[in-house]
Amino acid sequence: MNVASFDPILIGSVILMQIGARHLELDLTPFQKQLLKNKIIQAIILFGIVYIPVRDLKKTLLILILIYLIIYVFFNENHNYNLFSKKFLFTNGIINNYEDIKKKYYMNLSKII
Repeated sequence: MNVASFDPILIGSVILMQIGARHLELDLTPFQKQLLKNKIIQAIILFGIVYIPVRDLKKTLLILILIYLIIYVFFNENHNYNLFSKKFLFTNGIINNYEDIKKKYYMNLSKII
């Protein structure tokens, strides 16, 4: 075991953050809550969270792009490029009307052909 990689203060702070995040109550004003729901503010906060351990602007931006692709494209059931089939989403109750999606698909396919 490499002694330099074992940092008890870092491990302790991670444990405290996990425990504290569940039980910490912040009394935010309605404006502050609305501000935190803004996509730009969320991106800035996420940038800060990712930048601290990475310490490289290019790598941080690449990680942010990957995170947003995963969240808003690949695992978004409403996006055309999601990783799950419409049939799978319908059978698991995530989307409601599989036939409408199927008709729209065939109409778009017939326009292409």
